[in-house]
Amino acid sequence: MSWVYHNRNTGQTVTLAERDPILDCWPNWEILSQPDAPAAPPIPTGPELATAQAPAGPAPVLPPGPPPEGANKAVWVAYAVMRGMPEKDAKALSKAALVEEFGQEEESDG
Repeated sequence: MSWVYHNRNTGQTVTLAERDPILDCWPNWEILSQPDAPAAPPIPTGPELATAQAPAGPAPVLPPGPPPEGANKAVWVAYAVMRGMPEKDAKALSKAALVEEFGQEEESDG
């Protein structure tokens, strides 16, 4: 089962394999359906450990722009990683530093 989000403003519906912390923080996105209980993935052992890969799924469709300033640090870390910052570096920064770095959308002079 997948996570299904609906955008109340645009009518867009998105199906994702995992819960999306960025969509969760936007008030115009609502969860239409979700898995009942996450099943624990099997722990690979032996030779299959080296070849185990995450299942491929559709790339998440994210709303334009940064999350709201009131979003928690995990959401800002996810947004910074999405924008190309290594996760280790994003986690090392404070939320305030992430908001300062990624909180402003670039405006064109028009």
